[in-house]
Parts: sequence; C-alpha cells; structure tokens
Amino acid sequence: MEKLKEIHLCDLSYNLVHTHVNLNLEFLSKLLISSSKSDKPWRNNEYAIKISCPVNKNKKSSTTVYGWIKGYRTVPFSKLINIVELSDYTWKDIELNLISIKAGIRKGEAFPIFPIMVNEKVGSIVGHILGDGSIDKRFHSLFFSNSNTELLNEFRDNMKVVFGIEPRIWIKKKTNYGNKTEWLRRNLTLKNIPKGNNVGLFYPKICSDILYAIAGKFAEGKLKMITPEIINFNTRCKKGLIRAFFDDDGSVRSDNYTIRFFQDDKVLLKQIRNLIEEFGINSHDLKYYIKQGKAHYYFNINGFKNYVNFYRNIGCTSSKKIREFEELINKVQHSKYFKKKYAL
Repeated sequence: MEKLKEIHLCDLSYNLVHTHVNLNLEFLSKLLISSSKSDKPWRNNEYAIKISCPVNKNKKSSTTVYGWIKGYRTVPFSKLINIVELSDYTWKDIELNLISIKAGIRKGEAFPIFPIMVNEKVGSIVGHILGDGSIDKRFHSLFFSNSNTELLNEFRDNMKVVFGIEPRIWIKKKTNYGNKTEWLRRNLTLKNIPKGNNVGLFYPKICSDILYAIAGKFAEGKLKMITPEIINFNTRCKKGLIRAFFDDDGSVRSDNYTIRFFQDDKVLLKQIRNLIEEFGINSHDLKYYIKQGKAHYYFNINGFKNYVNFYRNIGCTSSKKIREFEELINKVQHSKYFKKKYAL
C-alpha cells in the first residue's frame, strides 16, 4: 500500500511565520527556561533582545515573555522558531504540547493534531473547495456551501478531523440563478435545515494557511487550479479530491449512460480530467453550452469499464448518485449489446 505523507509542524514553519500558537503553559515555561538558560526568562534582557522582544526599561524585563509564561499572550510563530533553536527541545516536543494555532492575535483558532496525514480526508477538503467551496481573496477565510446534508456533513467531519474545529453554519436564502447571496440565519447544527436551502460552512483563515502549505495556493477568490503540490499528491489523496469534486460538480445518469463533470472554469475542468485519467478512466473532450450569455463547460465519461472503474476506485458520497451509479451498472450488465462490447 502507498505510504501516506506526514506533514509535521516544522514542515509548515515557512508558511506559518505570521501565525500565533498556544502551547501548554507548563511546557512553555520549561521551553523558555531552556531557551534562555535562566530561571526567569522575562528577566533575561539579553535573551529578550535575541528573540526580538521589547524590554521594559522601567521594569527591567520583557512583559511580552512574561505574558507568554502567564498565558496572557500567544507566541508568534516567527519567535517560536528562534526559541526552539536556542532550546534543548525539538519540534516534536512542540507538536505534543500544541493546544491551538491561529492566523493572528485576534483571529479564529484551530486545533490540528500533528503530524497531519495527507490522505483522502485532506483530498476531500481540497476537492470540495475546488467544487462548491471557496477561499476568500481578501481575508482568506474558508467556505463550503451545498444543499446536500451528506456532503455538508462530510466536509464538516473531515475539517473536524484535520483542524479540530466546528464551522459557523449559515442557512442561505433561496434565490434565482445569478442573484446576490442572502443569508437567513445562523444554525448551531446541520440538523433541521429547511429542505432545498443551501447551507454555508465558514472556517477561519488559519485553515487556509495550513491547506496552502500542503496543497499550494489552489483556490483564492474566483481563481482555482490544480497546483504542482496537488499533482504530487498520493493516490488516496487524489481519490478523495476527485470524489468530492464529482459530488459537487458531477452527475451520473442511467437513462443516457453518462457520467458528467461540469464547471465554468475551463482550465480547472481540464486539470480535473487529467487527474481522472491517472486512474485509467477515459473521458471525452470538453464541450460547452451557453446559458444567460455565459459558457459552461463539461466532459462526459462513457463505457462499462469506465463506469465500474470510477464506481469502485473513486465513488461518491451522495446516496442519490450511488443509487444512480448502481442502476447504470446494472442496466449495462443486463444489456446484451453493452455486455458484449464492454465486458470486463
């Protein structure tokens, strides 16, 4: 079986220099004592200067370091790098004593457990963001929207495993195609959602920061792409990505024997098609249709071997799609023409 890549906190240090970390206070005290080589690190002015912390001349100490030890302040990642280098501790020790991490002093925090395994769950998160999700261009907050509670729960569950946090849940007002988004109210859970209403799941910037470190800048505003980092994902991660994207922007119909992927972004759709081909699944060239003066792109997958390969090796989460998939395969298996032509 293909070995999964593990992402350690030190692997993300370059990408997280502007973030803040919250460490177990007992451990943090030991870390600072080790790093400063003194029992009262906040009194060691030479040490404070070495890690770029201000010194209060009147108190002859660093209120910043004192604030860390007392838990009044979180530690900037940029300073943590220097602290670890000066101490007898390792990044493994930091991981074991990490409580939370956030994008800034007052930003929302996440509670990831390191190492992060680059598996189907990470792939699924990325795939859903490429599909019906987004990462805000200005604030880099993360968002996923859908009306299917199965997909909403999948995204929520995977984010909970990887980042240890729950989303802010908002119910979207029903509007016509192309109209501005309006939100009805906030919900505490994904239960009792009005049927047919889209729901938005919102997450803080730190989640995007960590995902960028793992998958590259694959989504920012309207721009979405398959990055070099995603191309180098392991098979299980790519499977999760394609599966999630298909649940969001795909369909399967037994009446016309077709699996379809659709997207307004032609380049992104071509890149998704290339990923699918890595699983030995053949597809047709991209086509498009015009709706309200805008081009909408799609490609189809046909053939019994492709149906079975996709169903077995990628699959989907939507129970409606699963039933339609099984009906499609069943119809083909019992058709003399298709059975003869596409026999396994």
